[in-house]
Amino acid sequence: MLKMIRPVLWMAGATAFVAGTVLVATAPAASVSTESGSGLFRSYCASCHGVSGKGDGPIAANLRIAPADLTLLAKHNHGKFDAEKVRAAIDGRDAQKLHGGSDMPVWGDAFKRSGEGYSEAKVKERIDALVEHIESLQAQP
Repeated sequence: MLKMIRPVLWMAGATAFVAGTVLVATAPAASVSTESGSGLFRSYCASCHGVSGKGDGPIAANLRIAPADLTLLAKHNHGKFDAEKVRAAIDGRDAQKLHGGSDMPVWGDAFKRSGEGYSEAKVKERIDALVEHIESLQAQP
């Protein structure tokens, strides 16, 4: 059990560090709808996936499973970006292991607990913004 907890705690600390860095550089968002996918990505995803989404974040080498290169999702899916699959992977509340294992946080729960009335609508807005941003990262053929 401790082996599973340590990477998650370490990753949470690194994510907090990255998020803190971003918050210093930008004004706090008034509501979820004003949060950009890019800003959310830097706050929640870049510590593992890297700012450019290539899987080369600052803590990537310390994870059991290497983070995916998110710029190649469409390429690995015959040139089509599967937004629903990406959405489900980010949310993580479905029991399927779409995102490669337990190193990736269940962002659907994390976003729901983030101080906005436990609103599923806010969770959906954040995940949709992240999906749109990840789609914009796709490598051009």
